[in-house]
Amino acid sequence: MSMDIALVLVIVGLISSGILVVNFFTKLSAGKFFFGIPGVIIGLIIGGLLSLPFQNLPGDFGFWVPLTVMMVGVFGTTYLFYLRRDSLEKYFREFGRLVPLKPSHMSSTAFNDEVLLDTSAIIDGRFLEVVKCGFIHGRMVLFRFILNELQQIADSKDAIKREKGRRGLQILDLLKDEKNIKLEISQDDIKEIKEADEKLVKFAKTRDAAILTTDYNLNRVAKIQGVRVLNVNELSEAIKPQVIPGEILNIKVVQVGKERDQGVGYLNDGTMIVIEKGEKLIGKEVEVAITRIIQTPAGKMFFAKTKEKKHAKNYK
Repeated sequence: MSMDIALVLVIVGLISSGILVVNFFTKLSAGKFFFGIPGVIIGLIIGGLLSLPFQNLPGDFGFWVPLTVMMVGVFGTTYLFYLRRDSLEKYFREFGRLVPLKPSHMSSTAFNDEVLLDTSAIIDGRFLEVVKCGFIHGRMVLFRFILNELQQIADSKDAIKREKGRRGLQILDLLKDEKNIKLEISQDDIKEIKEADEKLVKFAKTRDAAILTTDYNLNRVAKIQGVRVLNVNELSEAIKPQVIPGEILNIKVVQVGKERDQGVGYLNDGTMIVIEKGEKLIGKEVEVAITRIIQTPAGKMFFAKTKEKKHAKNYK
């Protein structure tokens, strides 16, 4: 084979390889693209070292064999980097904790933008609206064991559980289209731990990440262990209208209360208002004055007395 033909084949091969590489990398996000750069560099080093003995081969073999070894080295290491990306990222994070790369004035309790999804938050679904508003951004990690748990709920024989599971899967499908969120499916698992909540807390601590949940018990356990929690219920409670004792509201009485003569109404956000002597007012809209407020694990509960209608705020 003449050198001219060999040169033509090299040019054709490089153009073809370039097209394949561009096609591959344009389908990747920016984060994944830059994550592959170390793989390319390591591949060049390994391929270069392995190709040295073949450069003394006779004729065209001294050119083609080293080039082939180099290409295999680059593509091989790059592929392995993407194949084991989750594990490598974990090792890099561990290395980052050992080597202080942050400025000294930054707090040592700072967190990254990684959020671990819990089944309860996915089924609840309200976090998707928070994401759309831009209050949650970065990368959300969905572990395979959480997805399996969600699939089991979606396949449940119980109609209510089945509907919740299917709604959770729909939420995940919608989440993939959000521009300010990158949804990542992780195969990482801790076989020696059975409970999904314990696994999430463990991963959150090792990854320095936050947990997104609406589970009250998981919320408490995670916070005790120093893990940051994004609880949609707490967010909802924080943005509720501020009501104080003595304030006058218009409330529709919808049901009887637990105690005698009590009626119950609700604000738009679901806050319960217990109305004294409201049992006979069910179905009517009445003007009430807030008398006291009680904080419960599920949120605030208001107690009120009926008043004559005037200058009331409409919280229907």
